[in-house]
Amino acid sequence: MGGKSFWRAAGCRVSFPAMNHQNIHGHEIIDIVSLHPEGLSSGRLAAIATERFGVDARFLTCSTENMTLPELLEFLHERSKVELRGQTVFPGGSPACEHD
Repeated sequence: MGGKSFWRAAGCRVSFPAMNHQNIHGHEIIDIVSLHPEGLSSGRLAAIATERFGVDARFLTCSTENMTLPELLEFLHERSKVELRGQTVFPGGSPACEHD
């Protein structure tokens, strides 16, 4: 299960306002998730991201920017960088970047 339904099911209410934000590369989130091969609850990941990057953090990748954490996770899931199962985020099977 991915996207908005994943976050609703997880009870995630974290929001990342677009004003006065910093863009954090998605690799940072991939690295956090990779430290938890057994999976990381979406709530715990949101708490770690808020603690580490702040409530105003937005995320970017090599091809897009200004994403919320839920948007980033859906983006990463679509590219097999993370797996979303129930309310848990797991490391994906694809390398972080696959471009020149």
